[in-house]
Amino acid sequence: LEKGLINGNALWLDDSKAKFFAVYDPDQSGQPKGGVIILHDANSNPDKPEVIQPLRNELPIHGWASITIQLPYLASIDDYTDKQEIISQRINSAASYMQTDGIANLALLGHGTGAMAATAYLSAKQEASIQAFIAISLGILDKDRKPISIPQQLEKITVPILDIYGSNDLDHVTNTAMTRALAAKISSDAVTSSNQLDSYKRSAIGKSSSQNSQGYISYRQIVLDGASHDFSGSANQLTKRIAGW
Repeated sequence: LEKGLINGNALWLDDSKAKFFAVYDPDQSGQPKGGVIILHDANSNPDKPEVIQPLRNELPIHGWASITIQLPYLASIDDYTDKQEIISQRINSAASYMQTDGIANLALLGHGTGAMAATAYLSAKQEASIQAFIAISLGILDKDRKPISIPQQLEKITVPILDIYGSNDLDHVTNTAMTRALAAKISSDAVTSSNQLDSYKRSAIGKSSSQNSQGYISYRQIVLDGASHDFSGSANQLTKRIAGW
Protein backbone atom coordinates (compact mmCIF):
# COMPACT_ATOMS: atom_id res chain seq x y z
CA LEU A 1 0.00 0.00 0.00
CA GLU A 2 2.74 2.43 0.92
CA LYS A 3 4.66 1.80 -2.30
CA GLY A 4 1.56 2.05 -4.48
CA LEU A 5 0.14 5.17 -2.85
CA ILE A 6 -0.55 7.88 -5.45
CA ASN A 7 -2.18 10.58 -3.31
CA GLY A 8 -1.76 11.23 0.38
CA ASN A 9 1.08 10.84 2.86
CA ALA A 10 1.90 7.40 4.22
CA LEU A 11 2.21 7.28 8.02
CA TRP A 12 3.20 4.71 10.61
CA LEU A 13 1.44 5.48 13.88
CA ASP A 14 1.66 3.71 17.24
CA ASP A 15 -1.26 2.04 19.03
CA SER A 16 0.84 1.35 22.16
CA LYS A 17 1.42 -2.25 21.06
CA ALA A 18 2.69 -1.94 17.52
CA LYS A 19 3.05 0.36 14.53
CA PHE A 20 0.13 0.57 12.12
CA PHE A 21 -0.32 2.04 8.66
CA ALA A 22 -2.34 5.18 7.93
CA VAL A 23 -2.76 7.67 5.11
CA TYR A 24 -2.98 11.41 5.77
CA ASP A 25 -4.48 13.85 3.27
CA PRO A 26 -4.11 17.51 4.35
CA ASP A 27 -6.61 20.26 3.63
CA GLN A 28 -6.54 21.44 0.02
CA SER A 29 -9.11 24.21 0.23
CA GLY A 30 -7.06 26.86 1.98
CA GLN A 31 -10.00 27.29 4.35
CA PRO A 32 -9.67 24.33 6.74
CA LYS A 33 -12.75 23.27 8.65
CA GLY A 34 -11.33 20.31 10.55
CA GLY A 35 -10.30 16.71 10.16
CA VAL A 36 -11.95 13.36 9.54
CA ILE A 37 -10.68 10.04 10.91
CA ILE A 38 -11.77 7.28 8.49
CA LEU A 39 -12.29 3.61 9.42
CA HIS A 40 -12.60 1.13 6.56
CA ASP A 41 -14.84 -1.95 6.35
CA ALA A 42 -13.77 -5.50 7.27
CA ASN A 43 -10.98 -7.06 5.18
CA SER A 44 -10.25 -3.73 3.51
CA ASN A 45 -7.52 -1.09 3.70
CA PRO A 46 -6.94 2.70 3.90
CA ASP A 47 -6.81 3.07 0.12
CA LYS A 48 -9.65 0.83 -1.05
CA PRO A 49 -10.96 2.17 -4.41
CA GLU A 50 -14.56 1.88 -3.22
CA VAL A 51 -15.79 4.36 -0.61
CA ILE A 52 -12.47 4.97 1.17
CA GLN A 53 -10.25 6.34 -1.60
CA PRO A 54 -12.89 8.75 -2.98
CA LEU A 55 -13.61 10.12 0.48
CA ARG A 56 -10.02 10.61 1.56
CA ASN A 57 -9.23 12.28 -1.78
CA GLU A 58 -12.28 14.54 -1.99
CA LEU A 59 -13.00 15.61 1.60
CA PRO A 60 -9.78 17.69 1.79
CA ILE A 61 -11.02 19.68 -1.23
CA HIS A 62 -14.00 20.69 0.92
CA GLY A 63 -11.79 21.78 3.81
CA TRP A 64 -11.61 18.51 5.72
CA ALA A 65 -8.20 16.92 6.14
CA SER A 66 -8.46 13.14 6.42
CA ILE A 67 -6.51 10.40 8.10
CA THR A 68 -7.45 6.85 7.12
CA ILE A 69 -6.19 4.18 9.49
CA GLN A 70 -5.56 0.48 8.95
CA LEU A 71 -7.76 -1.61 11.24
CA PRO A 72 -6.57 -4.97 12.56
CA TYR A 73 -7.52 -7.98 10.44
CA LEU A 74 -11.15 -8.91 10.98
CA ALA A 75 -12.07 -12.51 10.16
CA SER A 76 -15.79 -11.77 10.16
CA ILE A 77 -18.14 -8.80 10.18
CA ASP A 78 -18.56 -8.85 13.97
CA ASP A 79 -14.95 -9.69 14.80
CA TYR A 80 -14.36 -6.03 15.66
CA THR A 81 -15.85 -6.61 19.13
CA ASP A 82 -12.84 -8.73 20.14
CA LYS A 83 -10.45 -6.11 18.77
CA GLN A 84 -12.26 -2.98 19.90
CA GLU A 85 -9.56 -2.04 22.40
CA ILE A 86 -6.82 -1.91 19.77
CA ILE A 87 -9.15 -0.13 17.32
CA SER A 88 -9.89 2.49 19.97
CA GLN A 89 -6.17 2.98 20.57
CA ARG A 90 -5.66 3.53 16.86
CA ILE A 91 -8.43 6.11 16.74
CA ASN A 92 -6.80 7.90 19.68
CA SER A 93 -3.43 7.86 17.89
CA ALA A 94 -5.00 9.31 14.75
CA ALA A 95 -6.74 12.02 16.78
CA SER A 96 -3.45 12.90 18.49
CA TYR A 97 -1.71 13.16 15.13
CA MET A 98 -4.39 15.52 13.85
CA GLN A 99 -4.20 17.66 16.97
CA THR A 100 -0.41 17.83 16.72
CA ASP A 101 -0.91 19.14 13.19
CA GLY A 102 -3.15 21.89 14.58
CA ILE A 103 -6.52 20.30 13.76
CA ALA A 104 -8.83 20.37 16.76
CA ASN A 105 -12.28 19.99 15.16
CA LEU A 106 -12.55 16.26 14.39
CA ALA A 107 -15.18 13.94 12.97
CA LEU A 108 -15.12 10.14 13.02
CA LEU A 109 -16.26 8.29 9.88
CA GLY A 110 -16.72 4.56 9.51
CA HIS A 111 -17.91 2.27 6.72
CA GLY A 112 -19.57 -1.06 7.47
CA THR A 113 -17.64 -2.78 10.24
CA GLY A 114 -15.67 0.44 10.65
CA ALA A 115 -18.95 2.21 11.45
CA MET A 116 -19.77 -0.48 14.04
CA ALA A 117 -16.37 -0.01 15.68
CA ALA A 118 -16.81 3.78 15.62
CA THR A 119 -20.21 3.41 17.31
CA ALA A 120 -18.67 1.35 20.10
CA TYR A 121 -15.84 3.86 20.47
CA LEU A 122 -18.07 6.93 20.69
CA SER A 123 -20.56 5.30 23.05
CA ALA A 124 -17.68 4.93 25.51
CA LYS A 125 -16.92 8.70 25.19
CA GLN A 126 -13.32 8.09 24.23
CA GLU A 127 -11.93 11.24 22.57
CA ALA A 128 -13.41 14.62 23.51
CA SER A 129 -12.08 16.32 20.36
CA ILE A 130 -14.39 14.26 18.12
CA GLN A 131 -17.39 16.47 17.43
CA ALA A 132 -19.39 14.43 14.89
CA PHE A 133 -19.95 10.88 13.61
CA ILE A 134 -20.58 9.79 10.01
CA ALA A 135 -21.85 6.20 9.86
CA ILE A 136 -21.82 4.73 6.35
CA SER A 137 -23.71 1.43 5.96
CA LEU A 138 -24.01 0.91 9.70
CA GLY A 139 -25.80 -2.38 10.29
CA ILE A 140 -27.27 -4.35 13.16
CA LEU A 141 -26.65 -8.09 13.07
CA ASP A 142 -29.40 -10.60 13.88
CA LYS A 143 -27.21 -12.03 16.62
CA ASP A 144 -26.55 -8.59 18.07
CA ARG A 145 -27.36 -9.66 21.63
CA LYS A 146 -24.12 -8.59 23.27
CA PRO A 147 -24.12 -6.88 26.69
CA ILE A 148 -24.14 -3.59 24.81
CA SER A 149 -25.65 -3.73 21.31
CA ILE A 150 -25.43 -1.24 18.43
CA PRO A 151 -28.83 0.33 19.29
CA GLN A 152 -27.82 0.67 22.95
CA GLN A 153 -24.55 2.27 21.90
CA LEU A 154 -26.31 4.73 19.60
CA GLU A 155 -28.46 5.81 22.54
CA LYS A 156 -25.30 6.89 24.39
CA ILE A 157 -23.56 8.89 21.66
CA THR A 158 -23.64 12.61 22.43
CA VAL A 159 -22.34 14.08 19.16
CA PRO A 160 -24.29 14.77 15.94
CA ILE A 161 -24.70 11.66 13.76
CA LEU A 162 -25.10 11.28 10.01
CA ASP A 163 -26.45 7.80 9.24
CA ILE A 164 -26.07 7.26 5.49
CA TYR A 165 -26.59 4.07 3.47
CA GLY A 166 -27.61 2.83 0.03
CA SER A 167 -31.03 1.60 -0.99
CA ASN A 168 -29.33 -1.56 -2.31
CA ASP A 169 -27.09 -1.94 0.73
CA LEU A 170 -26.69 -5.16 2.72
CA ASP A 171 -29.85 -6.54 4.37
CA HIS A 172 -28.58 -5.99 7.92
CA VAL A 173 -28.15 -2.31 6.99
CA THR A 174 -31.35 -1.55 5.08
CA ASN A 175 -33.64 -3.68 7.26
CA THR A 176 -32.50 -2.01 10.48
CA ALA A 177 -32.67 1.64 9.42
CA MET A 178 -35.71 2.36 11.57
CA THR A 179 -34.17 0.62 14.58
CA ARG A 180 -31.05 2.79 14.25
CA ALA A 181 -33.09 5.96 13.90
CA LEU A 182 -35.22 5.25 16.96
CA ALA A 183 -32.16 4.44 19.06
CA ALA A 184 -30.12 7.43 17.91
CA LYS A 185 -32.94 9.89 18.43
CA ILE A 186 -32.99 9.04 22.14
CA SER A 187 -29.62 10.72 22.56
CA SER A 188 -30.32 13.14 19.71
CA ASP A 189 -33.12 14.82 21.62
CA ALA A 190 -30.80 15.51 24.55
CA VAL A 191 -27.96 16.72 22.32
CA THR A 192 -30.28 18.93 20.29
CA SER A 193 -31.71 20.64 23.37
CA SER A 194 -28.36 21.19 25.08
CA ASN A 195 -26.03 22.17 22.22
CA GLN A 196 -25.77 24.64 19.36
CA LEU A 197 -23.19 24.33 16.61
CA ASP A 198 -21.81 27.76 15.66
CA SER A 199 -21.75 26.90 11.95
CA TYR A 200 -25.33 25.70 12.13
CA LYS A 201 -26.51 28.80 13.99
CA ARG A 202 -25.08 30.94 11.17
CA SER A 203 -26.86 28.94 8.46
CA ALA A 204 -30.24 29.84 6.93
CA ILE A 205 -31.88 26.79 8.50
CA GLY A 206 -30.39 27.56 11.88
CA LYS A 207 -31.75 31.10 11.75
CA SER A 208 -35.29 30.03 10.86
CA SER A 209 -37.99 30.65 13.44
CA SER A 210 -38.71 26.95 13.90
CA GLN A 211 -35.10 26.28 14.84
CA ASN A 212 -34.83 29.01 17.47
CA SER A 213 -36.57 26.78 19.96
CA GLN A 214 -35.58 23.37 18.62
CA GLY A 215 -31.86 23.90 18.14
CA TYR A 216 -30.06 21.81 15.52
CA ILE A 217 -31.17 18.33 14.58
CA SER A 218 -28.28 16.18 15.76
CA TYR A 219 -29.31 12.94 14.03
CA ARG A 220 -29.97 12.65 10.32
CA GLN A 221 -30.53 9.53 8.24
CA ILE A 222 -30.02 9.61 4.46
CA VAL A 223 -30.55 6.81 1.95
CA LEU A 224 -28.88 7.12 -1.46
CA ASP A 225 -31.20 5.70 -4.09
CA GLY A 226 -29.64 2.89 -6.14
CA ALA A 227 -26.40 2.76 -4.12
CA SER A 228 -24.95 -0.58 -3.02
CA HIS A 229 -22.74 -1.35 -0.03
CA ASP A 230 -19.59 -0.29 -1.90
CA PHE A 231 -21.31 2.78 -3.46
CA SER A 232 -19.96 1.98 -6.93
CA GLY A 233 -21.20 4.72 -9.23
CA SER A 234 -22.42 6.72 -6.24
CA ALA A 235 -19.10 7.84 -4.73
CA ASN A 236 -19.48 11.45 -5.85
CA GLN A 237 -22.98 11.69 -4.40
CA LEU A 238 -21.78 10.10 -1.16
CA THR A 239 -18.94 12.60 -0.80
CA LYS A 240 -21.21 15.59 -1.52
CA ARG A 241 -23.76 14.46 1.05
CA ILE A 242 -21.10 14.03 3.72
CA ALA A 243 -19.30 17.29 2.93
CA GLY A 244 -22.60 19.16 2.88
CA TRP A 245 -23.61 17.79 6.26
